[in-house]
Amino acid sequence: MAGGGRGSWSGPRYRLVLSAEREDDYSDCLQITPHIHAIRTPQGPAGDRFVYVYIVYGERIVVIDTSFAVAEKLILDDIRSAGRDPSGIDCIVLTHGHPDHTGSAKAIHDLAGCTVTAHPQDRHAIEKPDPVLLSGPDQGVQPLVSGPVPVGRLLAEGDTISAGKGLELEVLHTPGHSPGSISLLLRSEGALFTGDAVQAPGRMPIFADPAALIRSLRRLKAIHGLMHYLPGHDQPAEGAALYRKFDDSIAHIRRFHAAVKQAALETGGKPDPQAIAARVFASLNLPPAPSPQIAAMTNNIILADLNATGLDALLQE
Repeated sequence: MAGGGRGSWSGPRYRLVLSAEREDDYSDCLQITPHIHAIRTPQGPAGDRFVYVYIVYGERIVVIDTSFAVAEKLILDDIRSAGRDPSGIDCIVLTHGHPDHTGSAKAIHDLAGCTVTAHPQDRHAIEKPDPVLLSGPDQGVQPLVSGPVPVGRLLAEGDTISAGKGLELEVLHTPGHSPGSISLLLRSEGALFTGDAVQAPGRMPIFADPAALIRSLRRLKAIHGLMHYLPGHDQPAEGAALYRKFDDSIAHIRRFHAAVKQAALETGGKPDPQAIAARVFASLNLPPAPSPQIAAMTNNIILADLNATGLDALLQE
């Protein structure tokens, strides 16, 4: 990546500090505040899907999520462009154990000797990732995860992670997307790092427990004084617009749940996740699962929705 660039990102007033050197490279970096950078890393060749990595610059450097394997180059480029050295990375905070957030953790850990932190309920996925993720989903495709990495500090609700200079990240346990999903609140900057707690409309919501996810979203919306919304797969937002993100996510899950219930009625008999998923995708105009792995995950999401306790009542509140 190089300074300046083509300005591929559109959104709030955040300043573009690094941009891709090639037109087919959709990565770039934004300065959210003088202490926070957001790195958009591509999640596919078209550039329409992405995952964000965040870096907090204080006396020490804190990296929040790491995208897929090989994204470490983008992360290290940003650190060096900020006039810092990767040896200053104090810790990596993984908001959950999915490969699009943990993929480069081992590479950065091995280079910088930093501590990897995560919630205990997602520890297993980080320390013992699925072998498929280590070999690549298909022949000739880059592995999604650079390798297993030890979690050196387990995080719990109310813990803090300090970058120095008064930059204290508060840990919020926000389960639903995964059992051990966390969000991070940096009150001094009015910044909320949501991981994948917020499910942006236009793509299939991904959750292990939709009822827990709704409760987590309402908890995040109730935080006063937020100025910066910093998610995994949505664009960063600021001001009044950021609070609408929580309502939009709940509304999206509500539509998805209604579509699942209707499809289950139409298919009849014993729930068939594949048949239900096909109807849900069609009714919500969502793209079908692009791989067998995503199809299997989709089946689990459908079953989680069908088996959720108290979801209807939560969505009616």
